[in-house]
Amino acid sequence: SVLKLVDFGDDVTRGQFAKNEEAIVVVFGESLYQRGDAVQELSNADMRIINLRMADATPTLRSAFGIDSRLIAVHVGGSGISEKVASFSRKFPESIVITDTSDLIAVGTEVFTSAPTTATMKNCAVCVIKPHAIGSGQGGAILQRIFDEGFKVTALGSFNLSGADAEDFLEVYRGVVPEYKKLTEHMASAACWALEVRAENAVAALRAVCGPHDPDVCHVLFPHTLRSKFGSDRVLNGVHCTDLTEDGPLESEFFFDLMLRKPV
Repeated sequence: SVLKLVDFGDDVTRGQFAKNEEAIVVVFGESLYQRGDAVQELSNADMRIINLRMADATPTLRSAFGIDSRLIAVHVGGSGISEKVASFSRKFPESIVITDTSDLIAVGTEVFTSAPTTATMKNCAVCVIKPHAIGSGQGGAILQRIFDEGFKVTALGSFNLSGADAEDFLEVYRGVVPEYKKLTEHMASAACWALEVRAENAVAALRAVCGPHDPDVCHVLFPHTLRSKFGSDRVLNGVHCTDLTEDGPLESEFFFDLMLRKPV
């Protein structure tokens, strides 16, 4: 059976939901190198980030909007979207905002469903921004820090892992870390953002930026690391990062091949 919404229970609920809007913000060109700041700007403007993905230009973006380069698309929702994204566009001129319903459907389908992966799955490392960091509005700041450290981000996407998915991804930690069950539960609790990054000695370089698993250790010995700044304990420590060089391509394949091909 299908439930049909006929009215709201009170004026407060009506005000919250009747004004809900959606848009897709596409950042391209030189702004790609500020895209962490761009994503953070959207978070700061009290917009809900529904999805995000790195992709190469799609047919609709080429024909309707003249974009013919690599891009980041961010699907946002909330109230007062029109005014908020207009302010965003002034700060990030190499961006477009899509609000037309037919364009939203076309671009959303092309970018988030059918666009080929940009991941290389070789000579890489993977950073996963954890659900708690995204939920607290820190995802964009972490993403920008990765850029500021000189990494080339070659793939990016938002993923909702099931419990089984999280267990598969973190299988190497089973029986090794006492927090394994809590780690998998948290990774499956809400959306996470996965990044494939490349650099010289990418795995070691990324580990140095992220810091040890325990934020308490980071606070004392590595205060400038991501886990020091964005972590609170060994589970809610901001990010996952590839530990072993040989695991980089495998972790990239997990997200940017297996998970992208997984039926919704």
